[in-house]
Order: sequence, then C-alpha cells, then structure tokens
Amino acid sequence: MQMKDKISALTKMTLDDLVHNRYEKLQQEKILTEDTAIFLQEVFALQGTLTWPLDEASLAIDVYEMNDQSCFTTEIRYLWFDDEESAVVLFCKAYTNADQTEITAFMIDTVDA
Repeated sequence: MQMKDKISALTKMTLDDLVHNRYEKLQQEKILTEDTAIFLQEVFALQGTLTWPLDEASLAIDVYEMNDQSCFTTEIRYLWFDDEESAVVLFCKAYTNADQTEITAFMIDTVDA
C-alpha cells in the first residue's frame, strides 16, 4: 500500500471516530488535542450532527505532500451534517519516517468553512 493510501485510510478511520463521538479515544491516541477537540465540538454543534456521506463516492479525501517534504496534509471535503453536505473541511497532518515507509505521527489539524 502506498503511503498516501495509508494516510487516506487513517484519515477515514479518524472521521469514523468523530462521527461516533470518540473524542476521548482520539485524544488518547494523540490524534486530537484537548483544544482542538473543544474547537471541533463548537464548530460541529453549529452545523448539526456529523454524519457519513450518503454514499461512499461522496467522501473525498485528498492527500498532499508538503513541498518541503516535512509532512503530508489531508483534507476531507466536505463534511456531512444531518445527512447533508456542508462547506466544512477537515484538515489532518501526517508525519513519516525519512524513507516514508511508516507513519510516525498523525493528528487532526483543524476545520475550516
């Protein structure tokens, strides 16, 4: 499996944890800081209930390698709330070892609308 595919899969699992309100699990795994958890919950509360897209094809996860090769950034465009697509985008970061064979750190960065 290519590194971008691994990062995309990890992003999808993270979204599943968010949809199912597993914030404590994400914090224990150091994917989510307490401050970011509070921010996400505030943003999500304004939107409604975070849900999965109605079909898998509607879930768009983009993975970009930073120009300086320091990390990868992922975007989920667009999150769904109450079974409707929103303008909210979830951003995550993934760090790898030098030869990019393993993910050394992964975290939710922020959301934007």
